[in-house]
Amino acid sequence: MELTCTMTNSLSAATCAIYAALAIPVLYLLVRHGRYGFLGWLFLFFFCALRTIGGALAVNDTSATANIISSVGLSPILLATAGILHEARHYRIRPLDKKMEWVSVLAYHMLVVAGVALTAAGSAKLQEHEKPLDKAENIVKAGISILAVAWGILAGRTGFSFIASRGRNSSLTRAGTVLLMAVAFSLVFIGIRVFYSLAALCTQRASLNPVTGSLAIRLVLGFLPEMIATLAYIFAGIRTQGAALLAHVEEETVSVPPKPRAQPWV
Repeated sequence: MELTCTMTNSLSAATCAIYAALAIPVLYLLVRHGRYGFLGWLFLFFFCALRTIGGALAVNDTSATANIISSVGLSPILLATAGILHEARHYRIRPLDKKMEWVSVLAYHMLVVAGVALTAAGSAKLQEHEKPLDKAENIVKAGISILAVAWGILAGRTGFSFIASRGRNSSLTRAGTVLLMAVAFSLVFIGIRVFYSLAALCTQRASLNPVTGSLAIRLVLGFLPEMIATLAYIFAGIRTQGAALLAHVEEETVSVPPKPRAQPWV
């Protein structure tokens, strides 16, 4: 029992240390990617911060707060993926209806916020054994199901982005492709994490608990998928850190009309 507790604390401490370190390059990329990638890298930073706080709280303490933070932590990684996908589409797709793009981004954010609010509220009631428990379980199931649907929407949107018409600027298109491939790669691991949470919250099995459950399950289905997805985004972000400047220059070029040629005297 003591060995299991020690190993659990070690995983929580490692989570805290690793994400605290990863937050530094993410913050750098937030600055480098500018307004085009602001949402994606901001939410990825929030994700690192939540995992750091959650890991610190889970060391020698399996309180309700640690469980709730573990559930809430899914929303920033989904929103970060949506933001990085938005940045990739901005670089890669031409023509792009910017108004509809922002409307879809806003609608997606509202969907994820609704899902995580229900998940957090239901988890809090379950942790406190607040009756009726059936109602709390239904709230949790509804919330995590919404997050699973949100993941599916991202997967579909990513697939359509690959077949959309591309822009002429080869450098920007290449940067958008790098980010888009990172999103597609990461969605596989984020999906593992989302459906692990779906199974854990719907079945309420002790071995699947994201904070106190089986160490092997938490490591393979929780810790590793999130870390792989985060690292994939960081590597793609470093490769494309100059794309924001290229996009800005392109917009400035398009917005400045060419000077009219002087008419010859007849």
